[in-house]
Amino acid sequence: MVFAMARRTERGMHMHQCSENWMLPEDDGILSSSLDMKQILQFGANLSQAAAKTAVGYAPDSEYAKAAAMTVCSGIASAGGTAILVPECTTVELGAAASAGECGVLLYAGENGCRCFARNLLPLTVAQENMICRNAAEQNPTEYGSILDGKSLRLLYPARILSHLPDKLSCMPEISTASPRLYDFALRYFRGSSGKPITLQLSGDGRRVSVYTERTGWIFYEKLLMLVTMQHLRNGEDAALPYWMPQAAEKMAGSYGQRILRYASHSDGSDQEARQLAADQGYTLDAVILCADFLRYFAEEEPDLTSWLAALPPYYTVRRILRSEQEMRAAARCGSFMQTRRTPEGLRANDVRGTALLRPSRSGNSITLMVEAASMETANELAGDILSG
Repeated sequence: MVFAMARRTERGMHMHQCSENWMLPEDDGILSSSLDMKQILQFGANLSQAAAKTAVGYAPDSEYAKAAAMTVCSGIASAGGTAILVPECTTVELGAAASAGECGVLLYAGENGCRCFARNLLPLTVAQENMICRNAAEQNPTEYGSILDGKSLRLLYPARILSHLPDKLSCMPEISTASPRLYDFALRYFRGSSGKPITLQLSGDGRRVSVYTERTGWIFYEKLLMLVTMQHLRNGEDAALPYWMPQAAEKMAGSYGQRILRYASHSDGSDQEARQLAADQGYTLDAVILCADFLRYFAEEEPDLTSWLAALPPYYTVRRILRSEQEMRAAARCGSFMQTRRTPEGLRANDVRGTALLRPSRSGNSITLMVEAASMETANELAGDILSG
């Protein structure tokens, strides 16, 4: 079943597939690195049809990023749309600026390529992908659009960070990141004068983070998301998580009488409540906000991190990228011994040992297999059974 879905993807029939797959050949809104400036101009014109306003940002110290962003803005304006240009920013700064500017779509141009998002740095919806990926006819607007200067909107990001931080930290954060701008932000606002050191290792785009302490070792991104989610649940709040996060979150939410809402990478429109909650909470979309939330909960309760981690439900995950036809056929046969159901993210399979998510790529050339179980041995066993058919 899954292999058949992946094959249909190549013919443009799968839910992850845009009607014309020449601009977003990979997952998660990443533009093809082979696009020339003429094609990027066309992409900008398509963006104008997907949203009334588009936020376009570019990385500091990159001539390619600046040129790509300017070209996209020109395409948007030439098709009658409105572009808000946010110069020399990080991805997460662009997200805050776009939210303030009420932009429905975002494009961030980095040193090595461009990436597109929906509002609040959420993944693009299927409808948006179909709109911006098509081979559109020549645009003939009744009037040209505009390119607005969004430089001042970058100033809103520090206020967003501060709104999530406690008045005083109870630890001394040490910052590690490849982004000078993120380093400056974190160094300025994540200041602690007492307590034990905690290392925050941020990705260069500000979308992921891991934490290190001498007592716990590394707490990687997925586990950190679960820790902060647990605090939201304890406070009597529901939480929004992406589909790829472990199903153990539902068990954890049930113990607090709350819900986990899931949003998809290629939404079909059925996850709007989850998307709105994710935007309101922010921590799954912006790792700097995740850091701020983590430090706030840490300051409020001063927990022993080892005990905090032990309070999470037991789960282990195994991930495999399946590229060969033989592997994908084997994975497709998991329906012969597991209960399966379709989700906006792919095929979800369950049995008494654990769960699996089979997520076809947009191109149809691979499937990501994500297996979850209560122990690593069981997770590996279940993954092996799926792949052996």
